[in-house]
Amino acid sequence: KDKNGVGRLHNYPFVLHKFVTGKHDVELVLPETWQAKDLFDQLQKNLFEFSKWLVWANKIDSVQKEVDSIKQFQQKMVDSTAFNLVILVDEIPAGMIDLHYLNSESGEVGYWLSNDFQHLGIMTESVEFLKKYAFEQLGLKYLILRTHPQNFASRNVAKRSGFEYQGIDDNGHKKFVLRNNVGRR
Repeated sequence: KDKNGVGRLHNYPFVLHKFVTGKHDVELVLPETWQAKDLFDQLQKNLFEFSKWLVWANKIDSVQKEVDSIKQFQQKMVDSTAFNLVILVDEIPAGMIDLHYLNSESGEVGYWLSNDFQHLGIMTESVEFLKKYAFEQLGLKYLILRTHPQNFASRNVAKRSGFEYQGIDDNGHKKFVLRNNVGRR
């Protein structure tokens, strides 16, 4: 049971990275279907904001669709075409971060986080972990990060994480790239 005496649906999530920011404990964990209800609730609570930036936000209109998404994420991880993590804040699923369009050379970074926990450094720290994992564990050569032109918070995450602005892509998004310079002369 958690600190409020509520029984949790899980025992021990598989934690890949853990950090503290302000008064919040943050864990990056593998996606599991028990997280679907909390993730769906966060999406609904933030839908007005998220629908401005995320083309898929309005398509997740039920807990079952979130469950289905998690199962797709799990399969893509098995197939090595994506790497998805759920962001737990104080043990509650509050967002996600991923590498999609994953191949032997590159991956594209995507993320979302409940407005309740934005502007606390959580996403920047999460991107830092994902960069390290992508370059050191997966051996990728570069990462791509795209942001809506008006999504200043996301653009700032890209800049703080060392991504370089490349220009506007075919969909009108700002494209940032980060190259793996480890071991290169």
